[in-house]
Amino acid sequence: MTFVGRRPNVVFVVALLVLAAGTVGVTVLYQSSVSAVETQNSQLREQNEQLREDLQTARDRVSSLESQVSQLESEIESLESQLEQVRSDRDAAREDLQTVCEQWPQENESVPEACDNVE
Repeated sequence: MTFVGRRPNVVFVVALLVLAAGTVGVTVLYQSSVSAVETQNSQLREQNEQLREDLQTARDRVSSLESQVSQLESEIESLESQLEQVRSDRDAAREDLQTVCEQWPQENESVPEACDNVE
């Protein structure tokens, strides 16, 4: 009887040792995994903060560029207005020159050189 009683006790002790070793192994693996996840989480938080800063910098740059574009568009409108005024003044001067060139031969004998290209 001692042999039968002893065998289950040894098997039971071996099973407990295997379970204990497995539990320790799983616990170490779990702690290692938790540590790795915490490290990765910390790195991701730092990346996230850097990306937020980069995004804000980009938004500020876009805002600045939009302001510059608006200012340049305003300058272009002003220059186009000035150009239109200069063209209008030029056309008026051509008309005046044409009128003078048409009247000149009636009052004088020679036509001025400026009237050669007037149409």
